Amino acid sequence: MIDSWQQLSKQNNKNNLTDDLQRCQQHWLFDCLKQNSDTEYGKEYRFNELPSIRAYQDATPIVSYPEISNYIDKISEGRADILFAGHAVAFERTSGSTQVQKMIPYSPQGLNDFRKAILPWLASLVETFQIESGSAYWAISPATRQPEVTQGGVSVGLSDAAYLGEDLIPFFMSTSAVPHWVGSLSDMREWQLATLYHLLCNRELVLISVWSPTFLLALLDGIVERRAELESVLLNGVSVKDQYLAPDQQTCELLQTYYKSNDISCLWPQLKVVSCWADASSQPFYQQLVETMPTVAIQAKGLLLTEGVVTVPNQYNQTVLTADSGFYEFEVSDGTIKLAHELVQGEQYDVIMTTASGLYRYRTADKIVCDGYSSGLPVLRFIGRGDLCSDLVGEKLTEAFASTCLEGIPGFRMLIPASDQQPGYQLVLDKQIFKNTAGFELSNLLKEVSVRLFENPHYAYACKIGQLAELKPLMLVDPLTKYLNSQENIGVRMGDIKVPSLCIKSDLFEAEMGTAA
Repeated sequence: MIDSWQQLSKQNNKNNLTDDLQRCQQHWLFDCLKQNSDTEYGKEYRFNELPSIRAYQDATPIVSYPEISNYIDKISEGRADILFAGHAVAFERTSGSTQVQKMIPYSPQGLNDFRKAILPWLASLVETFQIESGSAYWAISPATRQPEVTQGGVSVGLSDAAYLGEDLIPFFMSTSAVPHWVGSLSDMREWQLATLYHLLCNRELVLISVWSPTFLLALLDGIVERRAELESVLLNGVSVKDQYLAPDQQTCELLQTYYKSNDISCLWPQLKVVSCWADASSQPFYQQLVETMPTVAIQAKGLLLTEGVVTVPNQYNQTVLTADSGFYEFEVSDGTIKLAHELVQGEQYDVIMTTASGLYRYRTADKIVCDGYSSGLPVLRFIGRGDLCSDLVGEKLTEAFASTCLEGIPGFRMLIPASDQQPGYQLVLDKQIFKNTAGFELSNLLKEVSVRLFENPHYAYACKIGQLAELKPLMLVDPLTKYLNSQENIGVRMGDIKVPSLCIKSDLFEAEMGTAA
């Protein structure tokens, strides 16, 4: 039973077979194939006859979700031994921020592999930032989704206990700065008020762990935007549903100090680290957190997918491959497949993963770059999604490429198809960020981004012959909040929303969120 920071720190397994990456990967793969050889998929692709990694690659096709959706449908009907041995523990939906949501099944072994990847990261975080006591904010989204089960009675959605194991529940309950009942609130304003109240009243907050940095930025904005309401609650108290938020004069005084100084340490003097996404389209929001919290370490989260874990931070804050939690292949642009020990520093790859939850040679559509090796493990950095592609006239802009074109632009930035009659793109920017920026010239920014976009020869050619119009600006007031609201309205959990650098919806801001200011 883990019920303290000290006990959690002991979960850091430093001898996790990383001395021989190739042997570690081979061991995991063949253990997985053996366990699932009698499944429908295992029999079809002769898992019990495969003597080597090359044989597995030759016999088993690389697939995307549509190619295996019929097997997943059978699992959702409650059938056993389809993609993995036994029945599914649960399903989870992908976030669907930019694409159609997928239903991903989980097996008991798949959840155990998730746990094997996450626990060492948490333990390493505790050691690295010398956390010995205090509380943490483990992001709790509002209950915007209704409880759901598949037609076969399999639950959709996983609890913390399912992901991390029952023995961690006492630890999470005892360290959580925000009580779990807040996650049952479906009204967004009530959820935010209760969350902010408990965070502000907590003097011992040492860790904040969220997925997207926009989740935390929205909460920090709420402290300012709801000033009068927060002051009233802290002075007089209020009931939210059947829970009472008691007056707290000391917190109210500290909040007044924060409003005057804008110093986050006034609110949380012991806060040591924030963990969140930091790469690709999340980079400008990560940088915004760095500037907002200059005295707090901001650790980049690894590549944790609904489908499985690819990387987690190590003790040097490098995101390294979780070599004993899945089998990983990496595709080069020319179609060549590399194994984990064959990656070359500076090269870009598409991730293909095999998991114990029944995904075999599954193309995740995530693009990464190898930044070298650390303690025998490849250091991998997420650079964008490969399945999100805008193709108005044959230009084939990908989200990963758009992220590189928009690097260095502060705040919200996104490319969307223009809604004009002639095909083209708009660059959506936050009007407030650039309003008071000395020396800012919008025309120069557009030229710079256009030059980067012209590195795509198909885009450049389409512009030169007049198929695509020149890049246009769309300056909006608070586009981040508008985008977050649009995703919440279609059922995406707030904590899962990732703001992409490219969106294929031309009416995203005009029809759904209002017009430019």
